[in-house]
Amino acid sequence: METDVAKDRRVSRFLTAFRISLLAVVLASFTTAVTAAASPIRQLTETEAANLRPTWSPDHSRIAFQSNRDGAYHIYVMDADGKNTKQVSSGDNVDDRHPTWSPDGKFIAVDSGDTSRREIWVIELATQRRTQITHTEAFTSFPSWSPDGKRIAFYVYRGGTMDLWTTGRDGTGTVQMTNSLASEQQSQCTFACHAARWSPESTRLAFSDGDLTHVLVLSAVANTGAAPTVISPDGERNHFPVYLKDGTIVYVSEHLSLDQSWTDLWLVDPNNSGQRTEVAKGILAQGPFEFTNDGTELLFASPRSGNFEIYAVTLDADGKSALATSQYPSGAVIPAQRASTPSILPGLSPEAYIFLAVALFALIAEILYRVLRRRRLAAR
Repeated sequence: METDVAKDRRVSRFLTAFRISLLAVVLASFTTAVTAAASPIRQLTETEAANLRPTWSPDHSRIAFQSNRDGAYHIYVMDADGKNTKQVSSGDNVDDRHPTWSPDGKFIAVDSGDTSRREIWVIELATQRRTQITHTEAFTSFPSWSPDGKRIAFYVYRGGTMDLWTTGRDGTGTVQMTNSLASEQQSQCTFACHAARWSPESTRLAFSDGDLTHVLVLSAVANTGAAPTVISPDGERNHFPVYLKDGTIVYVSEHLSLDQSWTDLWLVDPNNSGQRTEVAKGILAQGPFEFTNDGTELLFASPRSGNFEIYAVTLDADGKSALATSQYPSGAVIPAQRASTPSILPGLSPEAYIFLAVALFALIAEILYRVLRRRRLAAR
């Protein structure tokens, strides 16, 4: 017959083995979580609010973005690694969106207002002093600062029509650059989705047409009445153009289906638009995207963590792989994103916490068993 000591040893060995097994599972889960955290895609913000429209400073050391973390949308600036966030606009009656940097990095232009009327303002970062530079009494949005610092482009919507305009840094010399770029009468998109982009020499502007199907390039010197040049092929949904420092343009080709959506990135020389180069394909984000001047770093906002946060990634092989679908493009199903939860132990997934709790319970059970066993032996 099994002695009490042998029984005690057998139970103890079982509980110890059980605890070690659970600990191994926890460590495996921790390793998986750390591997995921080491993804080439770097999360730069983590709040309960929406963080949108990130844009690099001219030297790429800082990022400006809009966030509604204190109610209305205001402008924030952080370091390129997501640290040292500073709020640069505020006010209960202020709604600032779509920041764009001045070439010297000392000012940010935004559109500010409400759902019926917005104007372009310039904010001095050092003092947060605001200056209104447009007085359109219309819906004016998406400012874009020229590289030479002399002019700002923006869209104006009024009376069912949207057009592209430019103005001087001080609000003088305003010029309408397009005529009925988008019209409600033509069932086109009259709400701008992305700022027009200046060429490096500040002589041309790239933007999307009213159907969001073609990327256009137009002389920014004056409104000559000439039609914009189409630089993207027919039969696609192309928009969100961005000029790089060498004068080439990166734009987004968007794909939508009932069960998924993805985007491709293309590089084109606007002087030779018949040939384009694939930058990345199958990206699980819809844009808009921001690029460093050399096109090696990508900046974007995405709800992949449960709410809109800001992410950056290097466009090398690992970065492109992390951005892409696992089965492109045939019927890939995008997994539902799980909202992030506060973590007591960073790096552990929710499943790991469950295993850890069970392991802790097993440890407590073993301690209680030993205590009760000793009391019973002492009573003999």
